[in-house]
Amino acid sequence: MSYKKTHKILSSIFFFLFLFLLVVIFAKIRNISLEHNFPATLIYFLIGVVTLFGLGLYIQIISLTKEKVSKDEYIKKTYLADFGEEKYINKEEKEEEEEIDQKDIDALQKKILPKDSKGKTSLKKYTEKVLSNFASEFDIVQGLYYIRKADTDNFTIAGKFAYFGEEEPKDFQLGTTLSGQTAKNQRVLNLTKIPENYITILSGLGSSSPKSILYVPVIHQEKTIGLIELASFKIYGKKTEKLLSALKEKLGEQLASKL
Repeated sequence: MSYKKTHKILSSIFFFLFLFLLVVIFAKIRNISLEHNFPATLIYFLIGVVTLFGLGLYIQIISLTKEKVSKDEYIKKTYLADFGEEKYINKEEKEEEEEIDQKDIDALQKKILPKDSKGKTSLKKYTEKVLSNFASEFDIVQGLYYIRKADTDNFTIAGKFAYFGEEEPKDFQLGTTLSGQTAKNQRVLNLTKIPENYITILSGLGSSSPKSILYVPVIHQEKTIGLIELASFKIYGKKTEKLLSALKEKLGEQLASKL
């Protein structure tokens, strides 16, 4: 049991003991007031003030001991459907299953995968081109492309799209944080319940939070070698998830040729 939970339980016990003692004291004082003709109104008023003071103190203690949930913990508790070792739940209403065929996949590949990927294009320009293509096709307003460092489980930023943060996006490890867990599970994750200020999108019109974030693992020879994060003001359904899942290996083939 955590310290905060223990503190909360003890606070509750002491508060109820306080109420019990207050009732006992109230009964004693009432008997004395009846015997000696003390003004009962004043006694009731004082007891009421003490009771309100105790209640206010208890509420304040409980509010101070509430667990603060981190961004990743918030997401994990909000998204609770089978997602490998971690579990998430999408509280949006279930959408009807939308079928996709090979024509849809082929058409998307032509739009997303850069044609000159095997040329002399640098890794930075290649990843930024991929993000730009995603932005055009899916109305993405901010994108990040992470790559896995050779012979490690660490992922570092390689390309950005419309990212205006004061600091560089932080590295992460396989299996840690939401990004690392997605890379480990090798499944597309579509978040549609975003905590306030989880990601801030800056533009000429001001700043706001996205309505959805898509996490796309990049797979090569059954190994996650990259991870793409896409933020949008739109909410995407199952069809988009399936299309992005069909791109994981194709993206991996191209990225592997750049590493």
